[in-house]
Formats: sequence, structure tokens, C-alpha cells
Amino acid sequence: MHLTMYMPARYTNATNKRGNYMDQTPRDTTPTSKIPLLSMILGITSIVLAVLYFISVPAAFVAITLGIITLVKRHPGKGKGIAGIVMGGLALFIFIPVSVFLALFVLNNIAEKVEASRTPTSTQTATSSNTNKVTTDCYSYTIPTGYEYDDNSKACHTAVNIPKGDALTRIQVKGTTGTIGTLSDVVNRYNTTLKAADPNTKGIIDQEQFTAGGKTVYYVSYEDTYKLLTGIYIINDPESTQTIGTEPINAYSVLGYTYNAALKGNVRGVVDSLITK
Repeated sequence: MHLTMYMPARYTNATNKRGNYMDQTPRDTTPTSKIPLLSMILGITSIVLAVLYFISVPAAFVAITLGIITLVKRHPGKGKGIAGIVMGGLALFIFIPVSVFLALFVLNNIAEKVEASRTPTSTQTATSSNTNKVTTDCYSYTIPTGYEYDDNSKACHTAVNIPKGDALTRIQVKGTTGTIGTLSDVVNRYNTTLKAADPNTKGIIDQEQFTAGGKTVYYVSYEDTYKLLTGIYIINDPESTQTIGTEPINAYSVLGYTYNAALKGNVRGVVDSLITK
């Protein structure tokens, strides 16, 4: 009698030449996707090099994109893909506020230079004849109550401020060269300059034309980097005999913060008391 011996199916798959069992169970030989790893590496790069925006920003966007592809297409390495998305997003979160601050800082400096025109190079002098008045070869004006003369003033560019005050209370008076034109011309020049620095700027917020001391005065205002209103009064003076370098002065500008009634009143007081030469 022959006994038939049955072996489990798994032992009947294959044997080697010596009769030993060879497991031929299919194995996953697909290589781990490089996309999640690349996403994570670029995410780390975007964080480490956040200061170098020209490297950080592209790296962050690519890291986020590859991370999303990893999740959508279910590539192996989901955790790395998520890490790439998180770090890329964090890099952008760091970069965007910094870039906005720098843009606004540049915007404010450019806007001030519209009126500054040129740095005085003449030998003209600026003095404070007493505690209440500033006198220069270009003009004189009354110092607002509570303010004092800035000893760093020179030529046709002077300033007054409250004792130990900062930029919020500083008032500057400057000679301006070049063509002034109409109020509309002034507004257009400012808007062009402001929008060139920041396309999202509000531009000139307020404008006004009036007469002070027999001279035509333009008033324009815009927001600075901290969203505070900066006011500029431009006193037209085409008959002025003064110069900055070799350029004739055609107007004088009075600059200061005007975001509340007290500050605007102080700046306007300087305008009303200004006597040009």
C-alpha cells in the first residue's frame, strides 16, 4: 500500500537543485519615490536660507508643490511630503512680512526724496536767533510751542522737534528746485513715485490748495510704512533769489506727520509763519 503524503501548497512553489524550498512570494521592488525626499530637502533649504529670498522663495514653492504631489498621488514617503509643505509654508510666512516691511521702507524714503530734490551744497547758514524763531539765508519761521531748534540744520534745510522727540514730532523745512507746476502735477508725480515702489499703495490720500503769506500753497498727504499720515506743504516761491548749489529754489516744502489735529496744527503753524527771502 502506498501512502500519499500531501504537503501544504506553499511548499510546492519551487525547490532548488538540492530539493530545498525557495520562497517565490512576490516582493515590492519599486524604489521609494524621490519626490517626498526632495520636497523635504527643499523645505529645509527654504528655512535655512530664508534671508536669501532669491533662493528661499523658489525652494519653498517647489517644496510645497512636490509635497502636494506626494499626497495627491500617494507616493511613498507621505511624512516627508508633509514636512516639505510645512517648512516651505513657514519660509514664505517669514519672507513675506520682511519683504513688505522693506518695500514700505523704500517707499517712504523715495517719497521724501521727491521733495528733498537735492542736498544743499552752498555755504548758506542756518541759525536760531532766539528760542522762538529759526532764521536762515533762505527763510525764517516761528518755532511751535514746546519745540526746539535742531542744531544739525544747515543751509536751506532746517528742522525743529520737541526735546528728545523722534520722527513723529519732527518738522522739516526745505528749499526745492525744479518745476513745481500745479497741484495736479504734484499729486501725479507723487502717485507715480509711490506706485513705482509699491503697486498696492493708496497714493496721495488728501490734497488741498490755499494761500498763505500771499503765496500759493499745496498740501498733499500719504501713509508711511507704519500707515501713519505724512503731510507735505509746498509753498510756491518763483521769485526767490536763493539757490541750492547752482539751481534756483522755486518753492519751499514743510514736512511732518499730520495724522492727528495737534501734529497737523504744528506743521501748519510753521507754514503760516514762514517768510521766504
